Amino acid sequence: MPADVLKSRLQTSPEGKFSGVRAVFADLLKNDGITALYRGFTPVIIRAFPANAATFFGIELANSLFRMVAPNF
Repeated sequence: MPADVLKSRLQTSPEGKFSGVRAVFADLLKNDGITALYRGFTPVIIRAFPANAATFFGIELANSLFRMVAPNF
């Protein structure tokens, strides 16, 4: 994701190399091009589907258990 790429580059760069996110963005465009913002996009999307599915499953499971324990709540 673009914001994560910029954040990671800023955090892992030597101290003082960049003055902020804008400087990271300018350096990224100059040296790597716009496609560098989307490196790692595919694994993030592949991971997001099962992670979100597990979250919704957990919520629905908890809701059904709450309905059994306290049906009138």
